[in-house]
Amino acid sequence: MLPHYLMSGTLLQDLLDIEEEAEEKTSVKDEEEEESSEYEEYSESEDEMGPRLKPVFVRKEDRVTIQERELQEATQEQLEQLNKQRAEERKKDSIRLVAEVVAKELERAKVAEADQLDDLNTDDENEEEEYEAWKVRELKRIKRTREERETAEREKMEIERMHNMTEEERRAELRMNPRLVTNKQVKGKYKFLQKYYHRGAFYLDAEDEVYKRDFAQPTLEDHFNKTVLPKVMQVKNFGRSGRTKYTHLLDQDTTDQDSAWAQPTPAAVNFQNKFGGGLKQVFTKPTAKRRKLE
Repeated sequence: MLPHYLMSGTLLQDLLDIEEEAEEKTSVKDEEEEESSEYEEYSESEDEMGPRLKPVFVRKEDRVTIQERELQEATQEQLEQLNKQRAEERKKDSIRLVAEVVAKELERAKVAEADQLDDLNTDDENEEEEYEAWKVRELKRIKRTREERETAEREKMEIERMHNMTEEERRAELRMNPRLVTNKQVKGKYKFLQKYYHRGAFYLDAEDEVYKRDFAQPTLEDHFNKTVLPKVMQVKNFGRSGRTKYTHLLDQDTTDQDSAWAQPTPAAVNFQNKFGGGLKQVFTKPTAKRRKLE
């Protein structure tokens, strides 16, 4: 090699790079050799620690896993056969029970048919009397049908007649011929927070003392005077999830009864009747005749 003072700058730099690469390769190779030697020493030490067993051949029928699997399969087949036998037995029992029930039903039907035939036996009865009784029943039925038809026609004619009247004529008619109320109920007085029961709206045209009873009488817990309870307990269903918040509308009324509008003076009454909502004393029913005139 030439001395450093005889080499150019570029050539000197290239030689230095080549020497550094050679040194790096040498160091990497040394490290790999050291790692491989350590791994070999570690594997040799593991082999020396554990005992080495001699491999022994086991026949297929002598292997434990195969024997267990065959035993499980045999047990499963036995269970399936047992379930099939039980299902067949249940099927036979069901068929036997159904046959017994059908036989009983047939026997019962035969007995009922025999009883009906005995009832239809009219050998000992008088045909003339039976015929006369039938004529009476038939005449009553015809009369009842005719009365019902005539009543329906009279009601229809009455409704049409009332519809054709004016409001004044209708009021005069109702005043002269008041509606007859059957089974009129005696209205009682309800207690504080008493439960309300409606007597119903059916069969009220029949005369019966049951419909004339006082349905405002207290029952069960309504016999207790709830006005003596504290204010917080004076509600319905106290202590339950369905309890009510208010007792009655009058308790929540915020109207100032001392104001001029609340005084029963002629001016205030006239104003309320004329402009108050739902307080007008005149009600005109909308009819087809009135709509045509308008």
